[in-house]
Amino acid sequence: MTSTSDPGKISLFWVLQISGWFLYGVIYYLIYYSYKDLDLANTFGFAVTYVVAFLMTIIMRKIYQKLDYQHRSILNVSAIVILTSIVFAVIWIYVDRLVSYPIYGIEKFQKALDKITMRNNISQIYWNSFILFTWSALYFLINFWRQWNEQLARTEKAELLAHSAQLQMLRYQLNPHFLFNSLNSIRALILEDQTKARDMVTELAELLRYSLVSKNNGDVPFSEEITAIKHYFAIEEKRYEENLQVSFEIDPLAEEYPIPSFLVHPLVENAVKYGMKTSSMPLKIKIQAKIKDNKLSIFVRNSGTWLSDDAEGRGRPAGTGTGLKNVRERLENRFPDKYSLSTSEEEGCVVIEISISRDVEGNHV
Repeated sequence: MTSTSDPGKISLFWVLQISGWFLYGVIYYLIYYSYKDLDLANTFGFAVTYVVAFLMTIIMRKIYQKLDYQHRSILNVSAIVILTSIVFAVIWIYVDRLVSYPIYGIEKFQKALDKITMRNNISQIYWNSFILFTWSALYFLINFWRQWNEQLARTEKAELLAHSAQLQMLRYQLNPHFLFNSLNSIRALILEDQTKARDMVTELAELLRYSLVSKNNGDVPFSEEITAIKHYFAIEEKRYEENLQVSFEIDPLAEEYPIPSFLVHPLVENAVKYGMKTSSMPLKIKIQAKIKDNKLSIFVRNSGTWLSDDAEGRGRPAGTGTGLKNVRERLENRFPDKYSLSTSEEEGCVVIEISISRDVEGNHV
Protein backbone atom coordinates (compact mmCIF):
# COMPACT_ATOMS: atom_id res chain seq x y z
CA MET A 1 0.00 0.00 0.00
CA THR A 2 2.96 2.28 0.26
CA SER A 3 4.48 1.68 -3.15
CA THR A 4 3.23 3.01 -6.42
CA SER A 5 5.32 0.56 -8.44
CA ASP A 6 3.29 -2.49 -7.46
CA PRO A 7 -0.16 -2.57 -9.11
CA GLY A 8 -1.35 -5.10 -6.55
CA LYS A 9 -0.66 -2.71 -3.69
CA ILE A 10 -2.37 0.20 -5.46
CA SER A 11 -5.47 -1.81 -6.26
CA LEU A 12 -5.73 -3.05 -2.67
CA PHE A 13 -5.50 0.48 -1.29
CA TRP A 14 -8.21 1.81 -3.59
CA VAL A 15 -10.51 -1.14 -2.98
CA LEU A 16 -10.24 -0.63 0.78
CA GLN A 17 -10.34 3.16 0.53
CA ILE A 18 -13.47 3.36 -1.63
CA SER A 19 -15.38 0.48 -0.03
CA GLY A 20 -14.39 1.54 3.50
CA TRP A 21 -15.57 5.14 3.25
CA PHE A 22 -18.69 4.15 1.32
CA LEU A 23 -19.72 1.59 3.93
CA TYR A 24 -18.94 3.95 6.81
CA GLY A 25 -21.03 6.71 5.21
CA VAL A 26 -23.96 4.38 4.54
CA ILE A 27 -23.91 2.94 8.07
CA TYR A 28 -23.63 6.38 9.67
CA TYR A 29 -26.48 7.66 7.48
CA LEU A 30 -28.73 4.71 8.37
CA ILE A 31 -28.06 5.02 12.09
CA TYR A 32 -28.36 8.79 12.58
CA TYR A 33 -30.38 10.13 9.69
CA SER A 34 -32.76 7.42 8.52
CA TYR A 35 -35.47 8.58 10.91
CA LYS A 36 -35.22 12.19 9.74
CA ASP A 37 -37.01 13.62 6.75
CA LEU A 38 -33.97 14.71 4.74
CA ASP A 39 -34.44 16.45 1.43
CA LEU A 40 -32.14 16.12 -1.57
CA ALA A 41 -29.97 19.07 -0.51
CA ASN A 42 -29.36 17.66 2.94
CA THR A 43 -28.56 14.21 1.52
CA PHE A 44 -26.17 15.74 -0.97
CA GLY A 45 -24.54 17.80 1.78
CA PHE A 46 -24.13 14.64 3.84
CA ALA A 47 -22.42 12.94 0.89
CA VAL A 48 -20.07 15.89 0.44
CA THR A 49 -18.86 15.44 4.03
CA TYR A 50 -17.58 11.96 3.27
CA VAL A 51 -16.21 12.87 -0.12
CA VAL A 52 -14.11 15.50 1.66
CA ALA A 53 -12.97 12.89 4.20
CA PHE A 54 -12.13 10.55 1.33
CA LEU A 55 -9.91 13.23 -0.25
CA MET A 56 -8.34 14.18 3.09
CA THR A 57 -7.19 10.61 3.71
CA ILE A 58 -5.67 10.39 0.25
CA ILE A 59 -3.53 13.42 1.12
CA MET A 60 -2.67 11.84 4.48
CA ARG A 61 -1.58 8.71 2.67
CA LYS A 62 0.84 10.75 0.57
CA ILE A 63 2.30 12.18 3.78
CA TYR A 64 2.64 8.73 5.35
CA GLN A 65 4.36 7.39 2.24
CA LYS A 66 7.08 10.01 2.66
CA LEU A 67 7.36 9.38 6.38
CA ASP A 68 9.88 6.50 6.20
CA TYR A 69 8.21 5.06 9.27
CA GLN A 70 10.22 1.83 9.11
CA HIS A 71 13.24 3.74 10.41
CA ARG A 72 11.38 5.65 13.11
CA SER A 73 10.38 4.64 16.61
CA ILE A 74 6.79 3.72 17.42
CA LEU A 75 6.44 6.76 19.67
CA ASN A 76 7.70 9.05 16.93
CA VAL A 77 5.30 7.59 14.36
CA SER A 78 2.40 7.68 16.83
CA ALA A 79 3.02 11.37 17.59
CA ILE A 80 3.10 12.21 13.89
CA VAL A 81 -0.10 10.24 13.25
CA ILE A 82 -1.94 11.95 16.12
CA LEU A 83 -0.83 15.41 15.02
CA THR A 84 -1.69 14.70 11.38
CA SER A 85 -5.13 13.39 12.38
CA ILE A 86 -5.91 16.53 14.40
CA VAL A 87 -4.71 18.92 11.69
CA PHE A 88 -6.69 17.19 8.98
CA ALA A 89 -9.73 16.91 11.26
CA VAL A 90 -9.76 20.74 11.44
CA ILE A 91 -9.22 21.03 7.67
CA TRP A 92 -12.00 18.49 7.11
CA ILE A 93 -14.50 20.60 9.07
CA TYR A 94 -13.68 23.89 7.35
CA VAL A 95 -13.54 22.47 3.83
CA ASP A 96 -16.73 20.50 4.42
CA ARG A 97 -18.60 23.56 5.65
CA LEU A 98 -17.33 25.85 2.88
CA VAL A 99 -18.22 23.29 0.18
CA SER A 100 -21.50 21.90 1.46
CA TYR A 101 -23.19 24.91 3.12
CA PRO A 102 -23.82 26.83 -0.14
CA ILE A 103 -26.09 23.95 -1.08
CA TYR A 104 -28.52 25.02 1.65
CA GLY A 105 -28.90 28.59 0.33
CA ILE A 106 -27.29 31.99 0.94
CA GLU A 107 -28.91 32.65 4.31
CA LYS A 108 -27.95 29.31 5.80
CA PHE A 109 -24.49 29.67 4.30
CA GLN A 110 -24.01 33.05 6.01
CA LYS A 111 -25.17 31.67 9.34
CA ALA A 112 -22.86 28.70 8.93
CA LEU A 113 -19.91 30.99 8.31
CA ASP A 114 -20.61 32.77 11.57
CA LYS A 115 -20.41 29.42 13.40
CA ILE A 116 -17.12 28.30 11.87
CA THR A 117 -14.93 28.85 14.92
CA MET A 118 -12.74 26.49 16.91
CA ARG A 119 -14.93 26.90 20.00
CA ASN A 120 -18.15 25.94 18.18
CA ASN A 121 -16.55 22.92 16.52
CA ILE A 122 -14.41 21.44 19.28
CA SER A 123 -16.57 18.33 19.66
CA GLN A 124 -16.63 17.82 15.89
CA ILE A 125 -12.85 18.21 15.72
CA TYR A 126 -12.51 15.57 18.42
CA TRP A 127 -14.78 13.15 16.55
CA ASN A 128 -13.15 13.76 13.18
CA SER A 129 -9.72 13.32 14.75
CA PHE A 130 -10.82 9.98 16.14
CA ILE A 131 -12.07 8.86 12.70
CA LEU A 132 -8.87 9.93 10.95
CA PHE A 133 -6.69 8.39 13.65
CA THR A 134 -8.61 5.10 13.25
CA TRP A 135 -8.12 5.30 9.47
CA SER A 136 -4.39 5.92 10.02
CA ALA A 137 -4.09 3.00 12.42
CA LEU A 138 -5.78 0.69 9.91
CA TYR A 139 -3.52 2.03 7.16
CA PHE A 140 -0.37 1.20 9.10
CA LEU A 141 -1.68 -2.14 10.36
CA ILE A 142 -2.50 -3.26 6.82
CA ASN A 143 0.89 -2.05 5.64
CA PHE A 144 2.69 -3.91 8.40
CA TRP A 145 0.64 -7.02 7.70
CA ARG A 146 1.51 -6.90 3.97
CA GLN A 147 5.18 -6.26 4.68
CA TRP A 148 5.26 -9.10 7.19
CA ASN A 149 3.78 -11.48 4.61
CA GLU A 150 6.19 -10.27 1.96
CA GLN A 151 9.11 -10.72 4.35
CA LEU A 152 7.85 -14.17 5.27
CA ALA A 153 7.62 -15.09 1.58
CA ARG A 154 11.14 -13.76 0.96
CA THR A 155 12.45 -15.68 3.96
CA GLU A 156 10.80 -18.90 2.80
CA LYS A 157 12.18 -18.37 -0.69
CA ALA A 158 15.66 -17.70 0.70
CA GLU A 159 15.48 -20.83 2.85
CA LEU A 160 14.32 -22.86 -0.15
CA LEU A 161 17.19 -21.53 -2.25
CA ALA A 162 19.67 -22.20 0.54
CA HIS A 163 18.22 -25.68 0.97
CA SER A 164 18.54 -26.34 -2.77
CA ALA A 165 22.05 -24.89 -2.88
CA GLN A 166 23.14 -27.08 0.01
CA LEU A 167 21.76 -30.18 -1.68
CA GLN A 168 23.57 -29.29 -4.89
CA MET A 169 26.78 -28.69 -2.96
CA LEU A 170 26.53 -32.11 -1.33
CA ARG A 171 25.81 -33.75 -4.68
CA TYR A 172 28.85 -32.15 -6.27
CA GLN A 173 30.95 -33.38 -3.36
CA LEU A 174 29.80 -36.92 -4.10
CA ASN A 175 30.40 -36.99 -7.84
CA PRO A 176 34.17 -36.23 -7.77
CA HIS A 177 34.48 -38.72 -4.89
CA PHE A 178 33.32 -41.78 -6.81
CA LEU A 179 34.91 -40.49 -10.02
CA PHE A 180 38.30 -40.27 -8.29
CA ASN A 181 38.04 -43.84 -6.98
CA SER A 182 36.82 -45.21 -10.31
CA LEU A 183 39.61 -43.56 -12.29
CA ASN A 184 42.14 -44.98 -9.86
CA SER A 185 40.69 -48.44 -10.47
CA ILE A 186 40.85 -47.98 -14.25
CA ARG A 187 44.43 -46.71 -14.06
CA ALA A 188 45.44 -49.84 -12.15
CA LEU A 189 44.18 -52.10 -14.96
CA ILE A 190 45.19 -50.20 -18.10
CA LEU A 191 48.60 -51.87 -18.33
CA GLU A 192 47.44 -55.23 -16.95
CA ASP A 193 44.30 -55.96 -19.00
CA GLN A 194 43.10 -53.50 -21.63
CA THR A 195 39.85 -55.41 -22.21
CA LYS A 196 38.90 -55.11 -18.57
CA ALA A 197 39.99 -51.49 -18.62
CA ARG A 198 37.67 -50.80 -21.58
CA ASP A 199 34.82 -52.54 -19.78
CA MET A 200 35.48 -50.43 -16.72
CA VAL A 201 35.40 -47.27 -18.82
CA THR A 202 32.01 -48.39 -20.16
CA GLU A 203 30.71 -48.92 -16.63
CA LEU A 204 32.09 -45.55 -15.58
CA ALA A 205 30.38 -43.92 -18.57
CA GLU A 206 27.09 -45.41 -17.37
CA LEU A 207 27.72 -43.96 -13.92
CA LEU A 208 28.40 -40.53 -15.42
CA ARG A 209 25.29 -40.78 -17.55
CA TYR A 210 23.25 -41.51 -14.43
CA SER A 211 24.86 -38.50 -12.76
CA LEU A 212 23.97 -36.22 -15.67
CA VAL A 213 20.41 -37.52 -16.02
CA SER A 214 19.66 -37.26 -12.30
CA LYS A 215 21.48 -33.94 -11.74
CA ASN A 216 18.37 -31.81 -12.12
CA ASN A 217 16.08 -34.27 -10.32
CA GLY A 218 16.19 -34.23 -6.53
CA ASP A 219 14.84 -37.76 -6.22
CA VAL A 220 15.17 -40.89 -8.34
CA PRO A 221 13.50 -44.30 -8.02
CA PHE A 222 15.53 -46.57 -5.78
CA SER A 223 15.86 -49.01 -8.69
CA GLU A 224 17.93 -46.43 -10.60
CA GLU A 225 20.22 -45.99 -7.63
CA ILE A 226 20.69 -49.75 -7.50
CA THR A 227 21.52 -49.83 -11.22
CA ALA A 228 24.19 -47.16 -10.70
CA ILE A 229 25.60 -49.13 -7.76
CA LYS A 230 25.79 -52.24 -9.93
CA HIS A 231 27.83 -50.28 -12.49
CA TYR A 232 30.18 -49.28 -9.69
CA PHE A 233 30.51 -52.86 -8.45
CA ALA A 234 31.17 -54.02 -12.01
CA ILE A 235 34.21 -51.76 -11.99
CA GLU A 236 35.41 -52.92 -8.59
CA GLU A 237 34.82 -56.62 -9.35
CA LYS A 238 37.07 -56.36 -12.38
CA ARG A 239 39.72 -54.83 -10.16
CA TYR A 240 39.49 -57.16 -7.17
CA GLU A 241 38.26 -60.27 -9.06
CA GLU A 242 37.62 -63.15 -6.64
CA ASN A 243 38.39 -60.98 -3.63
CA LEU A 244 35.04 -59.22 -3.91
CA GLN A 245 31.62 -60.87 -3.73
CA VAL A 246 28.49 -58.75 -4.04
CA SER A 247 24.85 -59.73 -3.60
CA PHE A 248 21.53 -57.88 -3.68
CA GLU A 249 18.25 -58.51 -1.88
CA ILE A 250 15.78 -55.85 -2.99
CA ASP A 251 12.08 -55.89 -2.15
CA PRO A 252 10.13 -55.15 -5.39
CA LEU A 253 8.04 -52.63 -3.42
CA ALA A 254 11.20 -50.68 -2.63
CA GLU A 255 12.29 -50.28 -6.26
CA GLU A 256 9.97 -47.35 -7.00
CA TYR A 257 10.58 -45.60 -3.71
CA PRO A 258 12.07 -42.14 -4.47
CA ILE A 259 15.36 -41.25 -2.79
CA PRO A 260 17.99 -38.55 -3.44
CA SER A 261 20.35 -39.68 -6.17
CA PHE A 262 23.75 -41.01 -5.05
CA LEU A 263 22.48 -41.29 -1.49
CA VAL A 264 23.58 -44.92 -1.02
CA HIS A 265 26.64 -44.73 -3.25
CA PRO A 266 29.13 -43.36 -0.66
CA LEU A 267 28.11 -46.12 1.77
CA VAL A 268 28.91 -48.69 -0.90
CA GLU A 269 32.27 -47.04 -1.58
CA ASN A 270 33.09 -47.09 2.12
CA ALA A 271 32.11 -50.77 2.30
CA VAL A 272 34.65 -51.57 -0.42
CA LYS A 273 37.34 -49.18 0.76
CA TYR A 274 37.37 -50.08 4.45
CA GLY A 275 36.16 -53.65 4.04
CA MET A 276 39.27 -54.40 2.02
CA LYS A 277 41.33 -53.26 5.01
CA THR A 278 39.52 -55.16 7.78
CA SER A 279 37.87 -58.21 6.21
CA SER A 280 39.29 -61.59 5.43
CA MET A 281 39.14 -62.33 1.72
CA PRO A 282 36.87 -62.47 -0.11
CA LEU A 283 35.18 -59.27 0.99
CA LYS A 284 31.45 -59.91 1.05
CA ILE A 285 29.06 -57.02 0.51
CA LYS A 286 25.28 -57.30 0.59
CA ILE A 287 22.78 -54.58 -0.31
CA GLN A 288 19.28 -55.06 1.09
CA ALA A 289 16.13 -52.95 0.86
CA LYS A 290 12.63 -53.60 2.13
CA ILE A 291 9.37 -51.83 2.80
CA LYS A 292 7.61 -52.36 6.11
CA ASP A 293 4.87 -50.22 7.64
CA ASN A 294 5.34 -47.64 4.86
CA LYS A 295 9.00 -47.26 5.80
CA LEU A 296 11.93 -47.90 3.48
CA SER A 297 14.90 -49.62 5.12
CA ILE A 298 18.21 -49.88 3.29
CA PHE A 299 21.06 -52.03 4.61
CA VAL A 300 24.66 -51.98 3.40
CA ARG A 301 26.58 -54.91 4.92
CA ASN A 302 30.23 -55.74 4.49
CA SER A 303 32.41 -58.32 6.15
CA GLY A 304 35.08 -56.90 8.40
CA THR A 305 35.13 -54.61 11.41
CA TRP A 306 34.26 -50.98 12.02
CA LEU A 307 37.22 -48.70 11.37
CA SER A 308 37.30 -46.00 14.07
CA ASP A 309 38.32 -42.43 13.37
CA ASP A 310 41.70 -43.04 15.01
CA ALA A 311 42.28 -46.15 12.96
CA GLU A 312 41.26 -44.36 9.80
CA GLY A 313 43.83 -41.70 10.46
CA ARG A 314 46.80 -44.09 10.69
CA GLY A 315 48.57 -45.26 7.58
CA ARG A 316 45.97 -44.37 4.96
CA PRO A 317 45.64 -41.54 2.44
CA ALA A 318 43.44 -38.62 3.34
CA GLY A 319 39.91 -38.91 2.00
CA THR A 320 37.63 -36.28 0.50
CA GLY A 321 35.80 -35.69 3.78
CA THR A 322 32.50 -37.14 2.52
CA GLY A 323 30.86 -40.37 3.65
CA LEU A 324 28.50 -40.86 6.55
CA LYS A 325 28.43 -37.17 7.43
CA ASN A 326 27.51 -36.28 3.87
CA VAL A 327 24.75 -38.90 3.76
CA ARG A 328 23.37 -37.72 7.10
CA GLU A 329 23.31 -34.09 5.94
CA ARG A 330 21.48 -35.02 2.74
CA LEU A 331 18.93 -37.05 4.72
CA GLU A 332 18.43 -34.15 7.13
CA ASN A 333 17.88 -31.76 4.22
CA ARG A 334 15.48 -34.02 2.38
CA PHE A 335 13.68 -35.78 5.27
CA PRO A 336 14.11 -33.65 8.42
CA ASP A 337 13.24 -35.67 11.54
CA LYS A 338 11.76 -38.44 9.35
CA TYR A 339 14.80 -40.63 8.89
CA SER A 340 17.36 -42.63 10.84
CA LEU A 341 20.95 -43.56 10.03
CA SER A 342 22.63 -46.14 12.22
CA THR A 343 25.81 -48.20 12.21
CA SER A 344 26.46 -51.49 13.97
CA GLU A 345 28.58 -54.64 13.93
CA GLU A 346 27.00 -58.07 13.94
CA GLU A 347 28.31 -61.55 13.12
CA GLY A 348 31.58 -60.26 11.69
CA CYS A 349 29.92 -57.64 9.51
CA VAL A 350 29.63 -53.86 9.54
CA VAL A 351 26.01 -52.82 8.97
CA ILE A 352 24.79 -49.37 7.98
CA GLU A 353 21.04 -48.90 7.98
CA ILE A 354 19.01 -46.03 6.51
CA SER A 355 15.29 -45.79 7.31
CA ILE A 356 12.94 -43.28 5.71
CA SER A 357 9.27 -42.92 6.73
CA ARG A 358 6.37 -42.01 4.48
CA ASP A 359 2.58 -41.83 4.78
CA VAL A 360 0.10 -44.33 3.35
CA GLU A 361 -0.38 -42.28 0.17
CA GLY A 362 3.30 -42.71 -0.61
CA ASN A 363 4.44 -39.22 0.31
CA HIS A 364 7.38 -38.73 2.64
CA VAL A 365 6.27 -37.52 6.06
